[in-house]
Amino acid sequence: MPYEKVIAIGDSFTRGDELSDCQDQIHGVIKQPIYFSKHTWPALIAKQLAAEYDCIAVGGRGNAWINWSANQTLSESKNCLVIVNWSYFGRFDYLDLEDQWTTITPNHLGSKEKEYYQRFDNDLWNLNRNLQLMYATFSMLENNGIDFISTCHDIAFKQTVDTIRKVTPTQKWGKWRKALQPLIDYVVPRIIEFEGLTFREWSGKHGYPIGPGGHPLEKAHTEAARYINTYVIEGTKNGHR
Repeated sequence: MPYEKVIAIGDSFTRGDELSDCQDQIHGVIKQPIYFSKHTWPALIAKQLAAEYDCIAVGGRGNAWINWSANQTLSESKNCLVIVNWSYFGRFDYLDLEDQWTTITPNHLGSKEKEYYQRFDNDLWNLNRNLQLMYATFSMLENNGIDFISTCHDIAFKQTVDTIRKVTPTQKWGKWRKALQPLIDYVVPRIIEFEGLTFREWSGKHGYPIGPGGHPLEKAHTEAARYINTYVIEGTKNGHR
Protein backbone atom coordinates (compact mmCIF):
# COMPACT_ATOMS: atom_id res chain seq x y z
CA MET A 1 0.00 0.00 0.00
CA PRO A 2 1.20 3.58 -0.56
CA TYR A 3 2.26 5.32 2.63
CA GLU A 4 1.83 9.02 3.27
CA LYS A 5 4.44 9.08 6.02
CA VAL A 6 7.14 6.98 7.65
CA ILE A 7 7.52 7.49 11.41
CA ALA A 8 10.70 6.14 13.01
CA ILE A 9 11.02 5.71 16.78
CA GLY A 10 14.16 4.80 18.70
CA ASP A 11 17.42 5.97 20.24
CA SER A 12 20.66 7.39 18.82
CA PHE A 13 20.91 4.79 16.04
CA THR A 14 17.52 5.95 14.75
CA ARG A 15 18.25 9.63 15.35
CA GLY A 16 21.41 9.22 13.28
CA ASP A 17 24.12 10.19 15.74
CA GLU A 18 27.55 10.65 14.11
CA LEU A 19 26.01 11.13 10.67
CA SER A 20 27.07 14.29 8.89
CA ASP A 21 23.71 16.09 9.09
CA CYS A 22 22.86 15.27 12.73
CA GLN A 23 23.61 17.77 15.48
CA ASP A 24 25.28 16.52 18.64
CA GLN A 25 23.14 15.72 21.64
CA ILE A 26 24.51 16.19 25.14
CA HIS A 27 23.71 13.17 27.28
CA GLY A 28 20.71 13.88 29.47
CA VAL A 29 19.84 17.09 27.64
CA ILE A 30 17.15 17.10 24.97
CA LYS A 31 17.42 20.03 22.60
CA GLN A 32 14.27 21.52 21.13
CA PRO A 33 13.42 20.95 18.41
CA ILE A 34 14.72 17.39 18.40
CA TYR A 35 17.11 17.08 15.47
CA PHE A 36 17.51 13.93 13.42
CA SER A 37 19.39 12.82 10.34
CA LYS A 38 17.92 12.41 6.88
CA HIS A 39 20.61 9.83 6.07
CA THR A 40 19.44 7.02 8.37
CA TRP A 41 18.02 3.88 6.85
CA PRO A 42 14.46 4.71 8.02
CA ALA A 43 14.76 8.14 6.37
CA LEU A 44 16.03 6.51 3.18
CA ILE A 45 13.13 4.04 3.26
CA ALA A 46 10.75 7.01 3.42
CA LYS A 47 12.48 8.53 0.42
CA GLN A 48 12.20 5.28 -1.52
CA LEU A 49 8.50 5.15 -0.70
CA ALA A 50 8.04 8.82 -1.69
CA ALA A 51 6.63 9.43 1.78
CA GLU A 52 7.03 12.20 4.34
CA TYR A 53 9.49 11.35 7.12
CA ASP A 54 9.29 12.03 10.85
CA CYS A 55 11.58 10.75 13.57
CA ILE A 56 11.01 10.45 17.31
CA ALA A 57 14.39 9.44 18.66
CA VAL A 58 16.62 10.52 21.54
CA GLY A 59 20.08 9.13 22.17
CA GLY A 60 20.44 7.02 25.29
CA ARG A 61 16.75 6.29 25.78
CA GLY A 62 15.43 2.85 26.68
CA ASN A 63 12.45 0.80 25.66
CA ALA A 64 9.89 2.19 28.11
CA TRP A 65 10.38 5.60 26.50
CA ILE A 66 10.22 4.05 23.02
CA ASN A 67 6.95 2.31 23.92
CA TRP A 68 5.55 5.59 25.30
CA SER A 69 6.61 7.42 22.14
CA ALA A 70 5.02 4.79 19.90
CA ASN A 71 1.75 5.18 21.79
CA GLN A 72 1.71 8.88 20.88
CA THR A 73 1.81 8.15 17.16
CA LEU A 74 -1.44 6.18 17.15
CA SER A 75 -3.68 9.08 16.17
CA GLU A 76 -1.43 10.10 13.27
CA SER A 77 -0.39 6.68 12.00
CA LYS A 78 -3.17 6.01 9.51
CA ASN A 79 -1.66 5.40 6.08
CA CYS A 80 1.76 5.43 7.75
CA LEU A 81 4.57 2.94 8.09
CA VAL A 82 5.92 2.95 11.65
CA ILE A 83 9.52 1.84 12.22
CA VAL A 84 10.31 0.92 15.83
CA ASN A 85 13.98 0.31 16.59
CA TRP A 86 14.25 -1.08 20.11
CA SER A 87 17.14 -0.12 22.38
CA TYR A 88 19.33 -2.04 24.82
CA PHE A 89 17.59 -4.11 27.47
CA GLY A 90 19.83 -2.89 30.30
CA ARG A 91 18.59 0.69 30.01
CA PHE A 92 15.93 1.74 32.51
CA ASP A 93 13.57 4.69 31.90
CA TYR A 94 11.54 6.43 34.59
CA LEU A 95 9.79 9.72 35.31
CA ASP A 96 11.55 11.90 37.88
CA LEU A 97 9.81 14.03 40.50
CA GLU A 98 9.35 16.81 37.92
CA ASP A 99 7.67 14.40 35.48
CA GLN A 100 10.68 14.44 33.15
CA TRP A 101 11.94 11.27 31.50
CA THR A 102 15.27 10.02 32.84
CA THR A 103 17.18 7.00 31.57
CA ILE A 104 19.71 4.99 33.53
CA THR A 105 22.23 3.24 31.32
CA PRO A 106 25.29 1.08 32.10
CA ASN A 107 27.41 3.37 29.90
CA HIS A 108 27.07 6.32 32.29
CA LEU A 109 27.96 5.22 35.79
CA GLY A 110 26.91 8.12 37.99
CA SER A 111 25.67 7.59 41.53
CA LYS A 112 22.15 6.62 40.40
CA GLU A 113 23.48 4.13 37.88
CA LYS A 114 25.90 2.53 40.33
CA GLU A 115 23.18 1.98 42.91
CA TYR A 116 20.71 0.63 40.37
CA TYR A 117 23.07 -1.78 38.62
CA GLN A 118 24.63 -2.99 41.87
CA ARG A 119 21.39 -3.47 43.81
CA PHE A 120 18.45 -3.88 41.44
CA ASP A 121 19.50 -4.84 37.90
CA ASN A 122 18.54 -8.38 36.89
CA ASP A 123 18.87 -9.89 33.40
CA LEU A 124 15.87 -12.17 33.82
CA TRP A 125 13.66 -9.26 34.83
CA ASN A 126 15.11 -7.15 32.02
CA LEU A 127 14.03 -9.79 29.53
CA ASN A 128 10.53 -9.87 30.99
CA ARG A 129 9.94 -6.11 31.15
CA ASN A 130 11.34 -5.43 27.68
CA LEU A 131 9.35 -8.22 26.05
CA GLN A 132 6.25 -6.84 27.77
CA LEU A 133 6.91 -3.41 26.28
CA MET A 134 7.41 -4.89 22.83
CA TYR A 135 4.28 -7.01 23.17
CA ALA A 136 2.20 -3.98 24.16
CA THR A 137 3.52 -1.88 21.26
CA PHE A 138 3.07 -4.54 18.60
CA SER A 139 -0.42 -5.34 19.87
CA MET A 140 -1.39 -1.67 19.77
CA LEU A 141 -0.15 -1.25 16.20
CA GLU A 142 -1.72 -4.46 14.94
CA ASN A 143 -5.04 -3.86 16.66
CA ASN A 144 -5.24 -0.50 14.90
CA GLY A 145 -4.27 -1.86 11.50
CA ILE A 146 -0.94 0.01 11.34
CA ASP A 147 1.91 -1.43 9.28
CA PHE A 148 5.25 -1.53 11.04
CA ILE A 149 8.83 -2.71 10.81
CA SER A 150 10.74 -3.36 14.00
CA THR A 151 14.39 -4.06 14.78
CA CYS A 152 16.35 -4.38 18.02
CA HIS A 153 19.88 -3.21 18.83
CA ASP A 154 20.23 -5.81 21.59
CA ILE A 155 20.54 -9.53 20.90
CA ALA A 156 18.95 -10.06 24.33
CA PHE A 157 15.52 -10.16 22.68
CA LYS A 158 16.36 -13.71 21.53
CA GLN A 159 17.26 -14.95 25.00
CA THR A 160 15.25 -17.47 26.99
CA VAL A 161 15.19 -18.47 30.64
CA ASP A 162 17.45 -21.42 29.83
CA THR A 163 20.09 -19.33 28.03
CA ILE A 164 20.16 -16.80 30.87
CA ARG A 165 20.20 -19.36 33.70
CA LYS A 166 22.00 -22.21 31.96
CA VAL A 167 24.41 -22.75 34.87
CA THR A 168 21.62 -23.57 37.32
CA PRO A 169 19.18 -26.51 37.38
CA THR A 170 16.51 -25.93 34.75
CA GLN A 171 13.63 -27.15 36.89
CA LYS A 172 14.11 -24.16 39.20
CA TRP A 173 12.92 -21.78 36.48
CA GLY A 174 9.73 -23.54 35.40
CA LYS A 175 7.40 -20.68 36.38
CA TRP A 176 9.58 -18.11 34.62
CA ARG A 177 9.69 -20.27 31.52
CA LYS A 178 5.89 -20.49 31.44
CA ALA A 179 5.53 -16.75 31.99
CA LEU A 180 8.01 -15.72 29.32
CA GLN A 181 7.27 -18.21 26.55
CA PRO A 182 4.04 -16.54 25.32
CA LEU A 183 5.89 -13.21 25.09
CA ILE A 184 8.80 -14.81 23.24
CA ASP A 185 6.47 -16.58 20.81
CA TYR A 186 4.70 -13.31 20.00
CA VAL A 187 7.58 -10.83 19.98
CA VAL A 188 10.54 -12.61 18.39
CA PRO A 189 8.92 -13.30 14.97
CA ARG A 190 8.05 -9.60 14.71
CA ILE A 191 11.66 -8.41 15.06
CA ILE A 192 13.54 -7.93 11.79
CA GLU A 193 17.23 -8.78 11.81
CA PHE A 194 19.96 -8.08 9.27
CA GLU A 195 21.06 -11.55 8.19
CA GLY A 196 20.40 -12.73 11.73
CA LEU A 197 22.37 -9.83 13.25
CA THR A 198 21.67 -6.47 14.82
CA PHE A 199 22.25 -3.39 12.67
CA ARG A 200 25.52 -2.65 14.51
CA GLU A 201 26.79 -6.24 14.20
CA TRP A 202 25.76 -6.45 10.54
CA SER A 203 27.57 -3.19 9.75
CA GLY A 204 30.73 -4.53 11.35
CA LYS A 205 30.47 -7.86 9.55
CA HIS A 206 30.41 -6.12 6.17
CA GLY A 207 33.11 -3.61 7.05
CA TYR A 208 30.91 -0.54 6.78
CA PRO A 209 32.42 2.50 8.53
CA ILE A 210 31.46 2.99 12.17
CA GLY A 211 32.01 6.24 14.07
CA PRO A 212 34.15 6.53 17.22
CA GLY A 213 30.94 6.55 19.26
CA GLY A 214 29.94 3.16 17.88
CA HIS A 215 27.27 4.30 15.42
CA PRO A 216 27.26 2.97 11.84
CA LEU A 217 27.82 5.75 9.33
CA GLU A 218 26.23 6.67 5.98
CA LYS A 219 27.38 3.64 3.98
CA ALA A 220 25.85 1.27 6.54
CA HIS A 221 22.53 3.12 6.51
CA THR A 222 22.43 3.14 2.71
CA GLU A 223 22.99 -0.62 2.59
CA ALA A 224 20.54 -1.22 5.45
CA ALA A 225 17.81 0.66 3.57
CA ARG A 226 18.51 -1.47 0.52
CA TYR A 227 18.33 -4.61 2.66
CA ILE A 228 15.04 -3.63 4.32
CA ASN A 229 13.48 -2.60 1.02
CA THR A 230 14.57 -5.79 -0.73
CA TYR A 231 13.96 -8.41 1.94
CA VAL A 232 11.20 -6.86 4.05
CA ILE A 233 9.10 -4.50 1.96
CA GLU A 234 9.41 -5.72 -1.62
CA GLY A 235 10.19 -9.25 -0.54
CA THR A 236 6.83 -9.61 1.15
CA LYS A 237 4.91 -7.35 -1.23
CA ASN A 238 4.11 -4.98 1.65
CA GLY A 239 2.61 -7.84 3.62
CA HIS A 240 4.92 -7.34 6.58
CA ARG A 241 3.33 -7.20 9.98
